[in-house]
Amino acid sequence: MTSRGLAQLSALALAALTYWTIVSRPGVIGDEFPIAIYFTILVFTLFVFGVSFLALHLAAGGSATYWSMENRDQLRSIGWMIVTISAVMLVGHAILDRLDRAAPLVLRANFFVAMTLVPAAFIVSGRVRWPSRSARPGRFALLLLCLVGLGAAAAWSWMAWSSAPGEPAIPSPGRLLFVVPVVILAATLEEIVFRVLLQTALLERTGSRFLAVFLSSVAFGLMHVPGQFAEPVMHADWTLLQLVAHDYAPGFLLQIAFGLLLGVLWLRTGSLVLISGVHALLNMGGVLATGL
Repeated sequence: MTSRGLAQLSALALAALTYWTIVSRPGVIGDEFPIAIYFTILVFTLFVFGVSFLALHLAAGGSATYWSMENRDQLRSIGWMIVTISAVMLVGHAILDRLDRAAPLVLRANFFVAMTLVPAAFIVSGRVRWPSRSARPGRFALLLLCLVGLGAAAAWSWMAWSSAPGEPAIPSPGRLLFVVPVVILAATLEEIVFRVLLQTALLERTGSRFLAVFLSSVAFGLMHVPGQFAEPVMHADWTLLQLVAHDYAPGFLLQIAFGLLLGVLWLRTGSLVLISGVHALLNMGGVLATGL
């Protein structure tokens, strides 16, 4: 399947998932005029996707590239690297679960081991090479995108923290000193894999800025899926699996939306510091509200 065909199939699947997520919410479909409500939601979903893809086309437009794989097609190797990361994390999760050690902090350590050692092994072995910088953005454009990206991420993080169940408490300095570096490191590792390596390789392979951002964002969302379903699958709890799928669907769509924002920022600035900072800010509110 071509990259364009894969993108079209992914878009249809995401639209179907969005539609299902909306209509399956309690109270959305009433007893009166159900057909009309179904049709209205379908039209709304198609409209939102149409506007979103148009916005992405505009945001990803232009021709400036700041990083290059120097005509080395590394997409297959990077794909295997991502598959290996997922496999290592799942195996580690299964072992920890068997040992009754699957606490959140231990699982976070398992994440860091997989996200650090696997990419390092691929890079040291030469199977994946770090891209080379080919240009730098203008200072005004970089400053503007920093303000937009960090401002949007800070606003979202504040909303996630303030709308968490219960009364949101001001985190202590000790908690901040522990949480902030962990969140930044996790965000940086994910950005290296999905933006610096995967998106740059996709752009080199497809020549399409839109496809590079969109497909890397879908991969970014899919990377988080196995961890969400690991618990019910390992225990063969299919009822729990259905509940997790229903509850996780909005979060999955949101992760792809965040991936699109981060992908555009990487495309427009080539700044790992910026996308890591924005990613960390997007996660910070939820982490402070619910814990690691």
